[in-house]
Parts: sequence; structure tokens; C-alpha cells
Amino acid sequence: MQIIGATHLEEDLKAEPFRKHKAVLNETGILIFPASVQHATMKADGISYEDDYNGNALAVVFDAHTFEIRWHREFSEDRVRALLHKLRGIVDLASLTAQRVTYQGRPIGE
Repeated sequence: MQIIGATHLEEDLKAEPFRKHKAVLNETGILIFPASVQHATMKADGISYEDDYNGNALAVVFDAHTFEIRWHREFSEDRVRALLHKLRGIVDLASLTAQRVTYQGRPIGE
């Protein structure tokens, strides 16, 4: 799984006031970037969020407490759970594992 943009993530999530971040995510990887950037502008090989659910990746907004995954018609809850499980196994992303995770505005767990 590709991990792009996680270099200072742990420090950023501990900073006060809590900083918002965004990400695009699929089985290929995760791109993490500042909240001021639009999801559709961030792309990597095999990872592309597009407006109107045309891309192959999920849009995510997160901070130190919440990891909000936006709905995508190609991603069932089971598929999202599998992605979460994969993320939680990556040491570089350990700071994301303790957050409250929602998908379609509802809590989702493994």
C-alpha cells in the first residue's frame, strides 16, 4: 500500500488547536494532505478521487478525534472495513487507529 503525505502526521494530530486533514484512499494506498486542498486535485498512480463518484478512491476528512469517510457508490461497508483493517496494520499510520471512524455519517468498525 502506498502512503503519501504521512511524514509529520503524528505531530500534526497532537498539535493544538487540532488540525484538519484530508485524504483519498483505496486498496492501492492513501494520500494525506492539508484540509485546504480539494480531494479531486490529489492523484497518485492508481488513486484518484473524482467528483460525482467517478474515481476509484474514497474522500476522507480527519483530525485527532475523527476519521470521516465520505460515501462512494463503489465502496460497500464491508470493503471500507477491509480498508480500515489494512490501514490499522501499517505502523506509519498508527496515529489514525484510535480515532472514531464514520462512513456515510455512521460509526463503522472492523
